[in-house]
Amino acid sequence: MLDWWLATISLVGLLLISIGLFLYTLKNAVNADDAYRIDPSPNENRDDKK
Repeated sequence: MLDWWLATISLVGLLLISIGLFLYTLKNAVNADDAYRIDPSPNENRDDKK
């Protein structure tokens, strides 16, 4: 019975580490400053036709 608990805990730990590494690499790959370079101020060029 202990073997199943250790296997389950190990697999859950491996899953969490994999998700963490995936999110970390995704965060580093996406440059958040690109959004400001492409569209510096979205509200500035907006035409309010009411």
